This record gives sequence, structure tokens and C-alpha cells, in this order.
Amino acid sequence: MLKRTVTAILLIGALVGVLLIGYFCKTHIAIDLFIWLLLLIAVREMYFCMQEAGYKVFRVPLAIAMLATYPVTYLMEEYMGQGYAGIALSIGVSVLSALLIFTFADPERNQTKDLFATVFVLIYPVFFISLAWILTSRYAVLFSVLFAVFLPVGADTFAYWFGSMIGGKKLCPSISPKKTVAGFVGGILGGMVVSVVFFLVFEMFALIPDSGYVPFTDAVWKSALIYLAIGFIGALAGQLGDLAASRIKRALGTKDFGKIFPGHGGVMDRFDSIITGITILLISLSAIYGA
Repeated sequence: MLKRTVTAILLIGALVGVLLIGYFCKTHIAIDLFIWLLLLIAVREMYFCMQEAGYKVFRVPLAIAMLATYPVTYLMEEYMGQGYAGIALSIGVSVLSALLIFTFADPERNQTKDLFATVFVLIYPVFFISLAWILTSRYAVLFSVLFAVFLPVGADTFAYWFGSMIGGKKLCPSISPKKTVAGFVGGILGGMVVSVVFFLVFEMFALIPDSGYVPFTDAVWKSALIYLAIGFIGALAGQLGDLAASRIKRALGTKDFGKIFPGHGGVMDRFDSIITGITILLISLSAIYGA
């Protein structure tokens, strides 16, 4: 438990440090590069997990995605406002290269499962983590990144507390034996609590000046309801993302995706619910601000 706690504190400290650099320097490049580093590690973890499970993931498509996705997304978002197209273009070219490798590979060897494994990694985690760059480009970095991280983290924490204190019926014992229905409900509550905190800090009392945050609406009560809705949906999606990651690990026959974080596993083990948090928040902010 001590090892997990210390690692979590160091991770949060690194994230906050990078965000503060961006806040004072008025740029999102530092956090973008931090996301890129996490993505590189995540892809490496998925690659080796797939290899150990018997899949021979094509390396060239992954290399193309790692080298091209961020610069293409950044340039297309910065100068054309088409960051989504940048992600689609980079991953599309990567998938095309995977198809070419599959087409011209040894016909005596069945590589269909390897092709699907490669495309899977290009989607999970490459596509989902790449969405974080749209967040940093379009919205207040300090607000959006912290919210995307702490919403699922808060949900996970409350889920652990409720599950430990109440116990009771298991949620999905065949996928994740330790998760309970009480923990699931506690996770939803935790996400909503985090949302209320962000509402108070960024909107109601505006405690962080010059953050670039724009209020959701012109009525405080309307914004409060929107925050609660985001908290509910984000916590629900985060826990489903956590279960999906557990299902993937079971299918691959591994306990953890990686071992880079003592007591926590790898990047994909810590960011499974955050990936869904990023997606939900991006959809929510796009609907709220109309962009």
C-alpha cells in the first residue's frame, strides 16, 4: 500500500509540475510532450503484451503512428482547426501500412490475427490517448487535463473505499473479482464529488485566475447541473473503461500491462479509466462550447 501511495504521489506531482510549466509559460507544448511520452510507453506495453500472447504485431505501423500522430495533429489543429482530421490521417496511414504488410507477407503464413492485433493497438491506446491533444489545444489546459485525470481517479478512489467498507455483491466476478456493486455506486458518487469541486474552484469562485477557463453557461445553477451530469457520465464511463481493460488483460493472459510504476503496473494499468475520462470530457466540452 505504501509503495502504491508513494508512486501515486510522484505521478500526480509530475503531472502538476508539467501543468504549472504550461500555466506560467502560457503554452501547452510541455503537457503535449508529456502525453506523447506516456503514449510511447503505453504502445510499448501493449506491443509486448500482444507478443507474449502469441500475436506478432507489425512494428512499422506503430512507428508511423508514434512519429506522425502528434506533429500532424498539432499542425492541423493549430493552423486549420482540424485536429481530429490529423489523428484520423495519421492512424489511417498507419492502418494502410499494416494492410500492405499483411498483403505482401508470406502467403503460407496466416497473419490475419496479427493484422487485427496491430489495428487494435492503433485504436487502443493510440487513438484514445491522442484525443488528449485536442483537449490541450482547444480548451483551458489546466482545467481540462486536471478534470480528465481527477474525475476517473476520484471515481476509482471512492469505488475502492465503498467496496472495502461495504463489500457485498460482486459486480463482474468473471472479469474483475474484487469489484463490487457498492464500489460501483461509490465510484459514481466519487465522480460527482470531483465535478462539484471543479465547479466550485473554476466556475463559482474562480479561484485560479488567468487559467483560460470559460464558464459553461451564464447561469450558475445551469453550470452546476452540467457538472453533475459530466461527473455521473464520466465516472460511469471510467469504471466501464477499467472493466474493459481488465477484460483485455484476461484475454491476453496477463495481470498487468507493464511494470514501470511500482505497485500500479504500467501506464495502461493507471490510465485505463483516464482514457475514457478524456473521451467523455472532450465530447462534453465540444457540446458545451460548440467546438
